[in-house]
Amino acid sequence: MAFEDFLSEVENRGRFLILQMFSLVIPLIFMSSHFLLENFTAFVPNHRCRIPFLDNTSTLLNVSENLNFSSLLKLSIPLDSYGKLERCLRFSWPQWLPLFPNVTGQSQSLLEMEPCVDGWIYDQSVITSSIVTEWDLVCDSKSLKSFGASIFLSGIMVGFLIWGYLTDRFGRKRMLLPSFLMVAVSSAGPAFAQTFSVYCCLRFLLGFSISGAMFCSGTLVLEWATIQHRHLIAVIMGLCVSMGYILLGVLSYGIQEWRKFQLIVSAPFFTFFLTIWWFPESARWLIVHKKYDDALRVLRKVAKLNGVKDLNLTIETLRSTAEDKLIASKAHYNILDLFRFPVLKTRILCLSFGGFTTSMLFYGLSLDLQNLGSNIQMLQILMGASVLVSRFVSIFIMNCLGRRTIMVACLLLAGLSILASAFLPQGILRVVLTILGISCCMVCNSCRTVYAVELLPTVVRNMSIGFTLIIDRIGAVLAPLLNILKYYIPVLPQIIFGTITIIASLVIFFFLPETQNQPMPDTIQDIQHGSSKGETRPRDEGDTAVKISQF
Repeated sequence: MAFEDFLSEVENRGRFLILQMFSLVIPLIFMSSHFLLENFTAFVPNHRCRIPFLDNTSTLLNVSENLNFSSLLKLSIPLDSYGKLERCLRFSWPQWLPLFPNVTGQSQSLLEMEPCVDGWIYDQSVITSSIVTEWDLVCDSKSLKSFGASIFLSGIMVGFLIWGYLTDRFGRKRMLLPSFLMVAVSSAGPAFAQTFSVYCCLRFLLGFSISGAMFCSGTLVLEWATIQHRHLIAVIMGLCVSMGYILLGVLSYGIQEWRKFQLIVSAPFFTFFLTIWWFPESARWLIVHKKYDDALRVLRKVAKLNGVKDLNLTIETLRSTAEDKLIASKAHYNILDLFRFPVLKTRILCLSFGGFTTSMLFYGLSLDLQNLGSNIQMLQILMGASVLVSRFVSIFIMNCLGRRTIMVACLLLAGLSILASAFLPQGILRVVLTILGISCCMVCNSCRTVYAVELLPTVVRNMSIGFTLIIDRIGAVLAPLLNILKYYIPVLPQIIFGTITIIASLVIFFFLPETQNQPMPDTIQDIQHGSSKGETRPRDEGDTAVKISQF
C-alpha cells in the first residue's frame, strides 16, 4: 500500500488537518507582518537641524505657523531647491540675508554652512518615534536604514539553508518548537535594543527564526495533507501572508511608537509557542527514517481524532512502503549535476533569474512605500489588499492561461509600470502604477511556484527548487541596498527594477517552454527528449528510467 492510500484512510473527515491549519494560520499572519514592519519602525520623518537657541522651547518640526518663528528658522537653516528647509545643513552662524526678498538658493550657497552638529528635530505628526529618530539614521547615516532591512532578509536566506538540513535530519516537530521560541524571543528583543548594532543582530536572528518556523510548520502541514488538499493549503498560506500585510497597516493607525509596535506584533508568539506542542511529527518523515513504531502511533492518534475507528495498519505495512521508496531512490544527484545537462541548466537558471527579479522587485517597492506619499498607513493597507486580490486572481487565471504566458505578461507589465512611475511626482497615478507592479509581481510569484514543479524533473526537483530559492533570497537582500541609490539619483532604483524585470520576461519567453496540460517530468531524460519541441515528453508505460516519487 502506498503512503498516500493509507493517509487518505486516516484523514477521512479531515478534522485533524483543519485543526493544524487553524493553529498555523494566525502565527503565519503575525510572522508575515515582520517582513514589512520596518515601513513603520524605520519610518523616516521630515527633519531639520536642531538650533539650540530656538529649540530649547520647541521640540517639534514646524511647531508653530507663527511668522516670527518661521523667520528665525531661516536665519539658521538654508532652503533647498524646492524652497523647503534643508534637512542636513545649517548656517555656521545666524544669517540675515535669507529674510530679504528675492534671495536665491545660489546666493545662499555662498554663505558658510555646516552639518547638523547639535542633532535633528523630527516631525512627529505621522509616527511618534522610529529607529531613525532614535539613532539619528539620517543624512550621513541614512544608508543604515536600508542596511538594517537587508540584515533581516539575510537572516531569512541563511535560515532556509540551515533549517532545511535540520528538519530533514532531526524531524519537523523537533525543530518546530525551538524555531517558534526563537521567533518569540528575537521578535520582542529589538524593542529593548539600546544600540543600532544590537538591533541589527536581533533582526538577523528574527529573520533566521522566521524562516525556520515557516519552513517547519508549512512542511509539517503539507506532509499530513492528502493530494487533493495540498493546493488549497498552499493557497491559504499565501492568503495569510497577505493578511499580515493588511494587519500591519491597520495596527499602525493606533500605534505610533516603534518599540511598542515591535512588542505588540511579537508578544503573541509566546502564546503560539505553547499552542503548537500538540502537533504530531510527520508520519512521512518517521517512515523514511525507519521509526515505524512512532509512525504507527501518530497515525492511530490522527485517525482517532478524525473519527476513524478501524484502521488496518501494521508496522509491516509501513516497512514495506518505506522499502519500496528506498528501492526507487537508488539514483542520486548532487548540486553539480544540475548544471551538467544543458536543458536542465537552462530551466534552473531561468527560474532562478525570475525568482531573483520578483523578490527584488517586491521588497524594493514594498519596503519603500514612504516614497509614494506621506500616508504610510493607508499605503500599507492598499498594498496588502492588492497582494491579497492578486493571489486570488492567480488561482483562476492559472487554469485559463499558460504558465509561461502569465509570467511573461506579468513581468513585462510590472517592468513597464515601474519605469513609468519612476518619472512621476508623488500622487495617485504613481501609487496606482506601483501597486500594479507589486500585484503583477505577486501573480507571477504564485505562478512560478507551479511552473517550477512542472518544469523540473522529480529526481532533482527539491534540490533544484532549493537552489532557485537561494537566488530568490539574494534578490530580496539586494533590494533595500539598491534603494540607497535614490539618495544620489532619485529615479535610479526604479529604472534598475523595471529594466531587470523586462529582461526577465524576455528570458522566460525565449528560453522556457509552456507546461500547461503537460505531464510533469520524472527524469532528466524526460526534459531532454521533450526539449526539441519546447515541451515535456509524455511518459510511456514502459519507460525504464529510474523515477523517484516525493515522500
